[in-house]
Amino acid sequence: MTGQASDHESRRRRAQAMNRLAIRTGIQRALAACLVAGLAGCALRPRPEATHVDRRMDLQAVLAHPRRTRGARVRWGGMIVRDYVGPVHSTLTILAYPLNGRGRPRLSRMPEGRFQAVAPGYLDPILFARGQLVTVVGTVIGTKPGLIGQAHYIYPRVQILATHVWRLYRPRRRRWRFGFGIGIGL
Repeated sequence: MTGQASDHESRRRRAQAMNRLAIRTGIQRALAACLVAGLAGCALRPRPEATHVDRRMDLQAVLAHPRRTRGARVRWGGMIVRDYVGPVHSTLTILAYPLNGRGRPRLSRMPEGRFQAVAPGYLDPILFARGQLVTVVGTVIGTKPGLIGQAHYIYPRVQILATHVWRLYRPRRRRWRFGFGIGIGL
């Protein structure tokens, strides 16, 4: 009898160990799946309108070949230097800067020139005010002569498909300071 009881007891222990192993493996797999899903959710993806643009197409390329570049989809940005709101369309004149990976104009770099962004209808002059940073996705529609002061200038022109207005500044978080002892602070 003791042989049968010990055999039964060893089978029971083995079954319990297998159950614990299966539960542990299941928990590990679930945690791994949650980790992968969580990391995938944190991955930065480019904005949808930024994925279908010709990144090689810059202002100089349009100025050099205005007819050949017509219809190209571009993403340019910079600082608004003038706006015009008319009854049929609105035009933004933008001092172009290189863009960072998120599409924000990099004011620390040298300007690349100026371009005009044209939208059918009305663009709110308060939102698209002079000095505001903006990124435009649009289609190249050609060039247009104009003036900067007394100087003649050829503006590349873009038909606006999408815009993003950037905040000029970000409020800084308050940094808490603390100290200890006499005159030592962090």
